[in-house]
Amino acid sequence: MSPTLVDMDPLTIVLFVVAFCGLVAAIIATIAWRRALGRAQRVRAVNLELSDQLTQAYELPQVASTLGVLNRVAVVYNPSKPAAEQACPLVAQACAIFGLAEPKFYASAPKDSGLAATQQAIDDGAQLIVVAGGDGTVRAAAKMLVNTDVHMGIIPTGTGNLLARNLNLPLNDVHACISIAFNGRVRPVDVVSLDVVHADGGRDNMVSVVIAGAGYDAQIMHSASDRLKAAAGWLAYTEAGVRHLRGKRHAVLVSTDGGEPKRYRVRSAMVANCGYLTGGLNMLPDAVMDDGLLDVTLLDPRHLVDWIQVATAALTAKRKSPRVTTVQARTCKLVFDEPLVAQIDGDPIPKVKEIQAETIPLSLRVRVPADSTEDQ
Repeated sequence: MSPTLVDMDPLTIVLFVVAFCGLVAAIIATIAWRRALGRAQRVRAVNLELSDQLTQAYELPQVASTLGVLNRVAVVYNPSKPAAEQACPLVAQACAIFGLAEPKFYASAPKDSGLAATQQAIDDGAQLIVVAGGDGTVRAAAKMLVNTDVHMGIIPTGTGNLLARNLNLPLNDVHACISIAFNGRVRPVDVVSLDVVHADGGRDNMVSVVIAGAGYDAQIMHSASDRLKAAAGWLAYTEAGVRHLRGKRHAVLVSTDGGEPKRYRVRSAMVANCGYLTGGLNMLPDAVMDDGLLDVTLLDPRHLVDWIQVATAALTAKRKSPRVTTVQARTCKLVFDEPLVAQIDGDPIPKVKEIQAETIPLSLRVRVPADSTEDQ
């Protein structure tokens, strides 16, 4: 018969109780140790995660610097363009992603299209100015950025968006344009300085980054319906172009690089920095925006067959029309026998009597897609 607790001597009982208590204590200690170990591991994991997050946060500016993103960002935007205003918070988000300071925003005014806004951004120390607007806002910003180290990104929100087309920017993708503004490569391009004499004798100094001219091309810009532009975009210019196909030619004296002037009779006289227009038309396949040269272009179709030749050449790569005369030069002067309506980068301006143009080589630093080439 097994001994009971009563039959055991006192020493055995004490040893049994001590052993039992020791076992219970060991079990409790083991459970407590494992729980403490689990808590310690969780704390280490949380600390490691927080450390990684903080490290990434502190490294964001270095990452941005490695990618070529400049630290001080400004946005010059046209408040009359809803898409331009909508782009502003997206630029702010991009700055936050790169760990940069909040960008500063500058709205353009109707009377200067962004000249004062861009100058204020430069004065405030901006290194990258993202321009959200149409060709007028882009041109105004370009004038103030000539021969500076400030880079320009473009979010095209206009009708023509001519510079954006020639730079191969995505015209209908705001996010992609913002990405290019922050991550794209820098391409120095030429800017054309224009001294313009108006019909009333007034003078202006302007710039062009795409194409400026007087005659038929300007008639299209002046007469395109705002309502149709809002509804159909660049197709409104096609409608205006058809309306003005018939018209008289104009006499113009053309001199290049200080040479003797020559007289021509033309429908349009243009000074181009590059050649792509709306609708995929390439009026000047030889025009390159970083070659330091102007492409002085004289358009003189006389009847429908000539217009078909001109249009066919514009739609066919590297094909030239006999009704389009082009001369490359660093400077040129156009003097019209009678004042003509004019345009600069698609924006209509009052009638002009004279245009003097000079290229400013590689004076504007623009952000373009990283995989684009000059030929595109």
